[in-house]
Amino acid sequence: MTIVVLGGGITKDGKLPKHVKERLEKALRIFRKQKQAKILVCGRYSFLYPKNQLPKKTEARAMRDYLIILGMPKKNIYIENKSKDTIGNAYYAKKIYFIPRKERKASIITSEFHLARTKFIFQKIFGKGYQLKFVSLSSSLKSKEKAKVMERQKKLLKKTKEILTEMKSGDHNFLKGKLYKIKYYKEKRADWVIKFVTEGK
Repeated sequence: MTIVVLGGGITKDGKLPKHVKERLEKALRIFRKQKQAKILVCGRYSFLYPKNQLPKKTEARAMRDYLIILGMPKKNIYIENKSKDTIGNAYYAKKIYFIPRKERKASIITSEFHLARTKFIFQKIFGKGYQLKFVSLSSSLKSKEKAKVMERQKKLLKKTKEILTEMKSGDHNFLKGKLYKIKYYKEKRADWVIKFVTEGK
């Protein structure tokens, strides 16, 4: 079984936001109960970053480093550091890690505000041949900010369903050559959204 931890932003100087650290801490607690498990940390950095202002390290590497500080054995940590959003998390996790290793079971950890979209994306991209368990964590965001993030995630879920509407369940190759090139990734985002993923707040 593999514990998959999704990225959720990183600052320009390589620091992880609190909600991502909480995901990693939960992953470690699960690992300590199932010591045969492995942890896969996912994420390069958001596609919202300007090309001339990229973070010092990828989200996945920062996540791995944090797990090691917490006491997680390095040999049990794997990295997916190509993705730039949740769709990419699922696509690259399946293509780079799950298919080559013939791994079929996963516990996917994210925050509550991100859960509905995460479930849709992973179930759509992975398909019926996988046993996916989803673990969501209550975030420490303030109520006003949390409501704003939840509303954004609802809109993103609707947009995501539109993007993947022609994709057959489990057919990850549908995204080959398309990821990060479609119109959705070029649409303008609100300043607070960019700040949330590039400053962790």
